[in-house]
Amino acid sequence: MKQNLRQSRYLEESRVGWFGLLFIFLMAGFIVPELLPDEGGVRWQMPLFFSLVMLSALNAASERPREFWTAALLLALGIVPEWLHAFGVENTEIWGKILIAIFLGYICALILREVLRTTEVDLEVILAALCVYLMLALIWGVAYQVIETVNPGSFAIPAAMIEGAANPEREVSGALQYFSYVTLTTLGYGDIQPVAPLARSFAITEALIGQIFLVTLIARLVAMQTATRRQEVGADRKP
Repeated sequence: MKQNLRQSRYLEESRVGWFGLLFIFLMAGFIVPELLPDEGGVRWQMPLFFSLVMLSALNAASERPREFWTAALLLALGIVPEWLHAFGVENTEIWGKILIAIFLGYICALILREVLRTTEVDLEVILAALCVYLMLALIWGVAYQVIETVNPGSFAIPAAMIEGAANPEREVSGALQYFSYVTLTTLGYGDIQPVAPLARSFAITEALIGQIFLVTLIARLVAMQTATRRQEVGADRKP
């Protein structure tokens, strides 16, 4: 795995891997959007931050040229409509979100392939698996936004989350992304509820996948790392 996961010279010297950087970006996604101003007709702050997250995902996951350019093409096709929509161009949001979801799914598949192939578990491998877990929530969050856009009212969102917002559309997107993380972790606050059958089906699928992912993959990796450390300690103690 150490040979497969690429690192830039700067990150290599600073002992921070690309998956560590991606993990930081994904975690920042919980806070940064709420701190960004969103006033006026041009709303570039969120697409800019989202583009940085997606670029870090692209750089972390793609090591083979064909895979890199495939992922880069999907990202470009998805990001451009998002930027156009941010600057007021209509009828671009849905296609952009669908392509972004496909891009994230492709990136998750690339990362999972490397994680499952590894025979030596270290911190970066665990971070890679955690990045996949967080990106699964992004994929479902985007899917929920598409469902709500195509069929308004698919989700029952409390009015308090949207009332008084300068940009109600952004608040709805943020609320559905929040709902995705709550569903993935099976936290289940119950403040947002899927109403339409398709919305309920996606929510059930996300909850199941979230639990299966944690129970099988993350637990396995942590167990492998613990066993490796015990072997190393045992080897050091031998005369």
